[in-house]
Amino acid sequence: MSHDSDKTIWQVFNLINLAVIVYDNKNQHYTLNQHAKTLLSIEGERAVKKDVFSNLVLRDFSNDEVVSVGQLFSSDITTVLLGSEPTSQLLNINHAVVDDSVTMITLEQDHTFTEQYNFDHIISKISTKLIDIQNDNIDQQINFALKAIGTVLKADRSYLFEFNTDNETITNTHEWVNTGIIACKDRLQNVPKVELPYFFEVMNESHLFQVNDTEQLPTKADAEKAEFKEQSIQSVLCIGLRFDDELVGFIGCDCVKTKRHWSKIDLIRIKLVGEIINNALKNINYKKKLQLTQQQLVSANIKLNKLANTDALTNIANRRFFDTTLKSEIKRCARHHQPISLIMCDIDFFKRYNDNYGHQKGDDALKQVARALKNVCKREGDIAARYGGEEFTIILPASNKEQCHEFALLIQQKINALNILHEFSSAAPHITLSFGCFTSYPKADTNTQTIIKSADIALYNAKKAGRNQICTFG
Repeated sequence: MSHDSDKTIWQVFNLINLAVIVYDNKNQHYTLNQHAKTLLSIEGERAVKKDVFSNLVLRDFSNDEVVSVGQLFSSDITTVLLGSEPTSQLLNINHAVVDDSVTMITLEQDHTFTEQYNFDHIISKISTKLIDIQNDNIDQQINFALKAIGTVLKADRSYLFEFNTDNETITNTHEWVNTGIIACKDRLQNVPKVELPYFFEVMNESHLFQVNDTEQLPTKADAEKAEFKEQSIQSVLCIGLRFDDELVGFIGCDCVKTKRHWSKIDLIRIKLVGEIINNALKNINYKKKLQLTQQQLVSANIKLNKLANTDALTNIANRRFFDTTLKSEIKRCARHHQPISLIMCDIDFFKRYNDNYGHQKGDDALKQVARALKNVCKREGDIAARYGGEEFTIILPASNKEQCHEFALLIQQKINALNILHEFSSAAPHITLSFGCFTSYPKADTNTQTIIKSADIALYNAKKAGRNQICTFG
C-alpha cells in the first residue's frame, strides 16, 4: 500500500462517524482514526504502542471480565463495556482482516444503551448461568447480579443473606459495595433473627421490606433503626427468598449517601434479580443433595461389597472373595504367560488350643494370625484369605516356586514372632502353621480346583511330616 493511498484511506476513516483501530503485527503498533482517539481519550499521533491503552477500562460484556485492546483483535469478543459503572458505554466490535499482518476493528457506540438496556441485558446473560445447575462459578455470578441491581437502583450497597441451618441466625454471604462505601459483610455473620424483630415480622408477612427513609421507621423498629444508623443506611429495599413457601433468605439494596424513594420499577427489578438468585440457590441445593445421595450410595455399595467379601471375624478376605480372585488371577497369569502360586496353611493343633484356652482366646489367635498374613501381602494382587475354620490361603500372582517357598518362610517367621503360647501343641510351645505350596503356569483351561487340590495335598504332607513344616507339591 503506497503512502498516498494510505493517507487517503485514513482521511476517509476520519470522515465517517466510526471509531477505527488498525493493528500491524509486523510493527506491533496500533493506528487510530480521530473518532477512535476521541472515544478512547487518546492524544498524540495516530500510530501508538499498546501501553497507551493501559488506563482504559474494558470489560467483556458477556462475562464482565476485564480485557485489553489487544484481546479485541485476537478473540471473538463482540461487545465490550468502556469505562466504569454507572457511566459505561456499550461498544459493538466488528473485525476485519486487511492482509496477513494487518487487522482492523471498529468500535460502534450503542446509543440505545440506556439504564434499562444495561440492566435487562446483564440480567439476561447472568440468569442463564445462575440457573444452570452445572455452573461452578455461582459466587462470581451472584456477585455480578448484586452489582447489576445495586448499580441500576443507584444504591450504595447490595447483598444476599441466607439463613443458617439452625434457622435462627442469618449470614451475609455475598455483598457488592459502591466506590467509597464501607463493606459490612464480615461483621454480619451469624446474626440472630431476634436482634431484628420488626424486620423479620414484616419480611415474614409480605416478603418485602421497603423503607424510603429509615428515620421514619416506627418505634417498634428501634433495633432496626440502631443497626441502620450503625451502617449509615438512609434507605433500604429487601426482597425475601423462599423455598417451598418458607423464607430462607433475602437480597437487598441500601442507600448511604442519599435517601431514595423506591419506585415500582425498582421493586420489579429487585424482584427479578431475587427470582434469578433464588432459582440458582435452589438448583445448587438440589445438586448438593443429589451429590450427597450419590456419595451415600457409593459408600453403601463399598460397605456392602466389603461385607460380602470380608471375613467377619478376621477382617481379611473370605472364601467367596478367594474363589473369585483365584479364578480371575489364573486367567490373567495365563494371558501374560506368568506363574501363579497358592499357599494353604493351617494352625497346628488348633482344636486343642480352643479346648484348653477357650473360644475367645481362639478367636483372638485367629485375628492375630490373619493380621500377620495380611501384612506380609504387600504386592498388588497378593491376597490373604480365611479359607475356613483355622485354615488360610494366600494367592501369589506372578510368583514362581522359589518365591512361593520364600514367602511361606517369611510367614513362618512372622507367626513365630507373635509368640502366641500354645503349651498343648506337640509341634512347638507356641502357635505354628503348616504350609502347602503349589506353583502353576496356567493355561486358558486351567481351573481353580486343580490348583487348590494340589496345594491341599502339599498341606496334608506338611501335617503328615510332623506339622510346622513347609511342603511343596510336585
